[in-house]
Amino acid sequence: MRTTILIITLVTASLFFSGASLAELGKMDKAEAQAKTKFDHIGLAEMYEKEANEMDAKAKEQKELLEEYRRHSEYYGREGQDFQSHHEALLRKYVKAVERNKEMAALHRKMAK
Repeated sequence: MRTTILIITLVTASLFFSGASLAELGKMDKAEAQAKTKFDHIGLAEMYEKEANEMDAKAKEQKELLEEYRRHSEYYGREGQDFQSHHEALLRKYVKAVERNKEMAALHRKMAK
């Protein structure tokens, strides 16, 4: 029963977060298409930097959860391995998003010059 609830919670959370990121991606694409001036590119760079900072905070949270699991893995039983692999995957996703957003911010800063 607990496993079923855990799986349903994880699936629901992943769908929620993936939908939110797709909506943000649509906003960014539209803003990039409309960027024409130096100030537009500076604004986009700031937006990407803000997003990178948010993803970095989420990555730190995932690292803390993984450390908690590693310190007290005996508390999690069989579900612990699923817990660990899920949070490792989220950590990779957030780290990749941080890198991509920083690259895009640097690109728009360069375009603004």
